[in-house]
Amino acid sequence: MSKVLTFIALSGGCVVPVFMDLGSSHLFNELWDEHARTHLVWMIASFFFIFILGSYFLFIEKNEVIPALMSLCVLLGYAISALTINFYGGVFLGEGGIEPEPFGIPINLIHFSSMLFLQLLALILIFKKSTWNYRNFFQ
Repeated sequence: MSKVLTFIALSGGCVVPVFMDLGSSHLFNELWDEHARTHLVWMIASFFFIFILGSYFLFIEKNEVIPALMSLCVLLGYAISALTINFYGGVFLGEGGIEPEPFGIPINLIHFSSMLFLQLLALILIFKKSTWNYRNFFQ
């Protein structure tokens, strides 16, 4: 179960943004600054490679801890950006973007919060079922 949850969270945090951000609401949004587009391509390319590496560890190496922590890093990064949005003057959806807001909540906030919850649940299950310790982390 923890492997499935980690794969869902890893996919939701690293692959979904590739497809969602390559459209006119993000990368090809004419209202976006060119430098912001460069950062976006960097982010989605990095996330895709994190997904590939995490999937390798999860399914080939049979290691659940490393991909879970990789996914957690991506999802906590989003959580930090959401929690500090007022500090840096960010918004959940920029000009020219159209995304649903169920119950008045931006869909990306719902999505990434759900993925973070699943990943935290997976980590709890991983640590409960194993005798894992820090000495075995890189083995």
